[in-house]
Amino acid sequence: RGLELFGVIGRGEGRASSEPGDRVWNQYAVAAVYRFLPREQLFAGVRYNVASGDVLNVAGKPEISRWEVGGGWFIKPSVLMKAEYVNQQYKGFPVTSILNGGKFKGLMLEGVIGF
Repeated sequence: RGLELFGVIGRGEGRASSEPGDRVWNQYAVAAVYRFLPREQLFAGVRYNVASGDVLNVAGKPEISRWEVGGGWFIKPSVLMKAEYVNQQYKGFPVTSILNGGKFKGLMLEGVIGF
């Protein structure tokens, strides 16, 4: 009921057979959601997620970060409509990478029907 808090800490490591050592990626996320009205039909929330790690033949540790702020309405228990503002950025990738300077800022509108 009411306020919900979520957190994630993740670590992934591995390598290709031709690599001398493992590459490591770490991910951290935190989210807060507040549900309201008598049957908790409406909600508002905020989420932050960041992942960084080793990329083959790249010095440093590139990073991907994402902020989301939004809200939603459970029209029926299995039907959801929500809107979120997102700001996602890719930092530290080499200039030859398609991810270099990548970013997304904008509004997302979603409709969900659960089965």
